[in-house]
Formats: sequence, structure tokens, C-alpha cells
Amino acid sequence: MHMSLPSRSESVDSTIAYDFENEIKEMRAIYERVFPTQNLHYLIYMGESAIWSHPEIIEGAYTPNSRDLSPHFLGTVKRPGLREDSPEITVKISIPRQALPSEQKQTDAPWQPHNRLRPLFAVNTLAYEYIRFQAEMRRLHKSKHHLMRSLPLGDGTELLPKPQRPVTDKRPAALIGMYWLETGGAEKLGFDTIRWALETGLRVFVVACVPSIQRLAHKLPDHPDVTFIRVDRWLPGYLWAHFVEKLVLEENITLVHNHHCIPLYEMLPLLRSRLPWVKTLDSTHIVEYVDGGYPRISGVWSNYLDMQHVISGELVTYLQEAFNAPVSKVVLGRMLNRVEDAAPMPELRLKARQKGLHVAFIGRMYYQKRPVVAVEILRALDAWANKNGVDFSATMVGEGPFEGTVTRLLRRYGLGAKVTQMPGNTDVPALLERSDILILPSNNEGLALVCYEAIAHGCIPISTRVGSQDELLPDDLLVPLPPHKTVRQTVFAVDRMWHDKEFLQRQKDGLAKRWLKLSADPTAEEVLKPIYQAAFEDAKEN
Repeated sequence: MHMSLPSRSESVDSTIAYDFENEIKEMRAIYERVFPTQNLHYLIYMGESAIWSHPEIIEGAYTPNSRDLSPHFLGTVKRPGLREDSPEITVKISIPRQALPSEQKQTDAPWQPHNRLRPLFAVNTLAYEYIRFQAEMRRLHKSKHHLMRSLPLGDGTELLPKPQRPVTDKRPAALIGMYWLETGGAEKLGFDTIRWALETGLRVFVVACVPSIQRLAHKLPDHPDVTFIRVDRWLPGYLWAHFVEKLVLEENITLVHNHHCIPLYEMLPLLRSRLPWVKTLDSTHIVEYVDGGYPRISGVWSNYLDMQHVISGELVTYLQEAFNAPVSKVVLGRMLNRVEDAAPMPELRLKARQKGLHVAFIGRMYYQKRPVVAVEILRALDAWANKNGVDFSATMVGEGPFEGTVTRLLRRYGLGAKVTQMPGNTDVPALLERSDILILPSNNEGLALVCYEAIAHGCIPISTRVGSQDELLPDDLLVPLPPHKTVRQTVFAVDRMWHDKEFLQRQKDGLAKRWLKLSADPTAEEVLKPIYQAAFEDAKEN
């Protein structure tokens, strides 16, 4: 399905015309920065994708043929080069169609069990999950075979001149690269850093590397010094380096901060060789099973980075031990807000033998969060509640490929009336304020931000023993990763806290002790904002 535009003989709705003109303007601004002097010829089409333009770049003289004038063809645009005999570039590109209402909610296809294992999933969901878990563990073993050393970087010689920062009257700027502008912990930090950079006086350019609807773009600060450049929508990957180099030079970018953006890692050699005055840093959150994830990538590029910001002590150790990253370069900054004269940790509301129990699950409906295991936990807790005369209810918040599967499982288990499903934009603090327990049966985490939020709102988290969760949660609130054990031990922890007042108090004391220790650590704002300030001042002085 694709959105069609009126033909030339039809009147064009003013809103459609405005959106179309803005798309063309946005696209041209990117290509005309990459190719500032060439004769540019655009062949423009109506796209079938809502997120990607499928660009094709042809260098040299090109004569359109009949295949170029398909039913999706809209027209041509020419931008003259610096001279009449400037080289020619032809850009064949599609204008992405408007996203459908269903796509605004979810673009990934609904999840389905593996064909050969569907009968197993239908009769024994946890058995299916165990097979999936075993596959994940095999992938973890394979990840250890990826490159685990830092790439060397030569110091150069004083006999050759180093490139110098160009003289400009433009105010210094930062380039902040993100994976995408969708819901996630890394994205939360990315949005925070945009705000902190603005507060230091830097202008901010934002790019995302994964083509997406970018549902959170509207949350970017409404500020004239913030520019979101849709290279994810318009530019093929091999041209990113050309674009960024020109952006740095023309916009006085003095700092590049990478939040899980692969192209910005790949262009570090360019920055170090041609633009050495630009400060480079990254922020990483979680070691992934597949290949080590972004902390491994950060470790590989350690010598090219001025600073490696991490959110947990586990990652400090990982980068220093696995990659010999200098102690001075790897900086811990917790994803907490520093509050002057902060009050003690809020009282956790769960009480022994209370009459009701409300459980929350908050996470994108992707395998990492194991929503199917979460449903099995809720099923087991419902059975436990019936046995103990407890009024049980739950809320599951999140969207993604597993959403339909979760709905069907809840109906199959007769939980439709007890478990409420809510979209990702739900008021999470309000939910946590009325929840007793937060479950996190994830197959992998860094240090889950939602755990901080839960404790701050009086809710006790129970999590799988993954990532750095043990930096915040005591042992008895950490459960094993194999699915059957995840379910069994989560119910056991709830049961023991409900029956044993002294055990419950030990968990509350353990959470308070860890909360106090983490609160004493530097925050992300405290370690990053001075870097932004120094980059601004250094650029002003030069």
C-alpha cells in the first residue's frame, strides 16, 4: 500500500502540498551538503515504505530510461553546480508515504512461534521458552569469538602538520548520534544529553542511524538550537562520513556524543585524521549476548574516544579488564537525578499478609523483556493469590511484536479480567504508585532504569540476575534466568515476603542500602555536562 498524490490536473490539498514540500526540502538539504559543487539531478518517486527512501546515487552523466518513469514517478528537480561543467550526480529517491495508524503504533510484524515448534508453544509455553533460552545461551558463547581488543591508533609525527580548526563565527555545536528516537533507556539518556548540551550554550544536531518512524521526535526540545537531521530516512550508509565531515566543518561542531549509533563509530578514523580537534565520547548501557553489543564496540574503538561513559560498575570493569581501557577514560555516571538535600528512599508499600496485590510489568514487547515469561509469572501469581485469599491484579505496559501473543495467552489462562494491557505512553509513575511488585524477567539488562523508578515510587522490583541488576537489588530479589526457574523463584520471593515480615524487612533494608550507595555515585549529568562546557569554551577560545 502506498499514499498517492493528486495528478497535476487535480487540486492538491494544502496540507499534503506542505508536507511534500517539507520532505523535498529536508532531503535536498542533506544531499546538497554532501555534494555542494556538483550538478544535481533528482528523480523523485512516491515511496511504498513509511520509513526509508531507497536512494540510488549515480555519479556521472545519466540519461533516464523508460524504467525510471514508473507509475510511482513524480517528477524531477535540478540543482545547478558551481560551474556549468561541474560533475553530474543523479539521485533517484522515493518520498516515504505517510505511516498508517497501525504503523504509528507498531512497524514490526507480529511475533509467531517457530513453525516446527508451534504445537509445543500451544501446549507448553514454558517448554518453548526454555528452548529459546538455550538458543540464546549458545549465542552468548559464540559472542566470545568476536574481536575483544582495542584498535591501535598512531600518535603521528610533528614533522607533518595537523589539520586545524577552521575559523568561523558560528556558535559551537554538538552532534549527538542515537540508535533511534523510540522508547528505551539509551534514548532516555540521549534526550537528557541534548538538554544538557543546550544548557551549556552548545547548538545541537541530532541524527539517528536506524530508519524508523522516530515516534519520540516530538519530544526533542522545541528550541531553535536543536536540529534533527533525518539521515536515517534519506542517506545511504556509505555517504554518512561525507555528510558528517561537511557538517562538522560548516556548523562548528566541536563534540560528537555517540548513543549506540554504529555509523559514528565507523567514522572515528575520519574524525581523528581530518578533524582531530573534535572531542569524541560515547555512552553504553548493556552487554548484549549476540556480539557483546555496544560496550564491546566501545572497547574496540577505545583508543579513538576521549571518554567512555557507562551507567554501571559492571561496565567499568568490563572495559578496563577486557580492553585495557585507561582508568581515566572510562567514567561512571548513573542515570539518576541529583536532588539537593534529597529525602531518604520512599517507603516501600508491600506489607506482609496484605489483602491485595498489584503487579506491574513495564517494557517493550520484544524478546529481550521476555513478555511470554512475564505472562507465565502472572499466571502463577494468580494461582498463588487464589490459594492464599489475596485479591490479585496486574498491569502490563508496552507495545511490540509480542503484544498479540500476550493478549491471546492472557485470554487462554482466564486472566483477561485481572490483567490490564496498557500502551507504552502510559503514566508509568502513576502506575508504580499503586503497584506492589514490578517484575523484570528479562533475558538481558544493563541496569534497568525502570527499577530506579519503581523504588522511587514505593514498588519492589524482582528481576532476573542479569547485567548489573545486582548493583541495585539484593540477592533474594534476583531470580535465575532459565524460564521455569524465573517463574518459580519470582513466586517464591513474593510468597516469602508476604508470609515472613522479617524477610520482607530485610529486602526493604537491602534495597535502601543499595539505593544509598548508588545515590553517592556521580550522575550522568555530573560527568557529561562539564565535558560539554569544556567543548564550548575550547571552541570559543579557538
